[in-house]
Amino acid sequence: MATMRAGIYKGKLQAEVVDMPKPEIGPNDVLVKTVRSSICGSDVGGVGVEAGIQFGHETAGYVAGIGKEVKGFKEGDRVWINPMNAMPKYKTCMLGGFSEYIRVPDAKLNYNLFLLPDTISWDEASLIEPFGVGTRGKNRPGARTGDHVVVYGAGSIGLFCISGLIAQGIKPVVVDIALSDYKRALLEKMGAVICPLNEDKFEFLKGHFGELPQRQSGMAIDVDIVVDCAGAPNIIEDFFKLCKPNARLSVVGVNMRPQEVNLARLMSAEVVMMGSSGYDLSDIEEVIDNLANKRTFVTDIITHHFSLEQLNEALNMAADREKSIKVVVDMA
Repeated sequence: MATMRAGIYKGKLQAEVVDMPKPEIGPNDVLVKTVRSSICGSDVGGVGVEAGIQFGHETAGYVAGIGKEVKGFKEGDRVWINPMNAMPKYKTCMLGGFSEYIRVPDAKLNYNLFLLPDTISWDEASLIEPFGVGTRGKNRPGARTGDHVVVYGAGSIGLFCISGLIAQGIKPVVVDIALSDYKRALLEKMGAVICPLNEDKFEFLKGHFGELPQRQSGMAIDVDIVVDCAGAPNIIEDFFKLCKPNARLSVVGVNMRPQEVNLARLMSAEVVMMGSSGYDLSDIEEVIDNLANKRTFVTDIITHHFSLEQLNEALNMAADREKSIKVVVDMA
């Protein structure tokens, strides 16, 4: 029986690389040989991952086997796997991105498998999944060229959201209280505006974007969209201080704490608060187009590379937010 090397989740920041049977495919399946897989926060925190199971879901590779009923692919095609449509619901984090081979059941073009243009590198391909999450964060509130946008948080998802905005021609203001020198330089290279730590953020935003009248009385800062990629408890309150009529708050960052919402303020300003989770196929198509046409500096988000046999070390580096942003595992 043919075998492969596979990363097995053992517990928080612990994995074991073992030999296990190489997947067999049925008539409607595609076998993918993984080439590059990046580490998600869920891999680090163990969210959505079960001990003893293959894991990793931010991955890309090439077609190594095709079922006889599958259309649209040939062996050797470079592909990105959409874990949201390749795995059962709530099991996407256990796709097996840290395994040498992945079976994609009921493989369908532009659904659970996307062909990669030659202009997209393997490093870029490994970032499509989280880039999709960040892109969804700005697409949910309907960001359009010319909108005034504030992004809270410059972690990996925040940086992907910012990348998507800049690719669209929107220069967002970034609010983050813990920017490393590397992130600051990267944001400046990308073309984002950084809210100074030593200034009142509301005064800064007022000077940057300007003001306009509220619907009832008083003035509001001219911000159309706030994207929460940080999950910090102050962001909802900040939004209500910022909110001009019809402003939108898109919540991407995870915040498990209950929070009060001023419903009277929400009603009077006619603002909108919405969640953003995962991505739609249209978000992925946008990401692939942005990467193929080099509209972003997204690969600069990658700070470290490790081999599969160094998976434990890679997980622990990904957990160190002062030293890393995005950690990638070279599968081949």
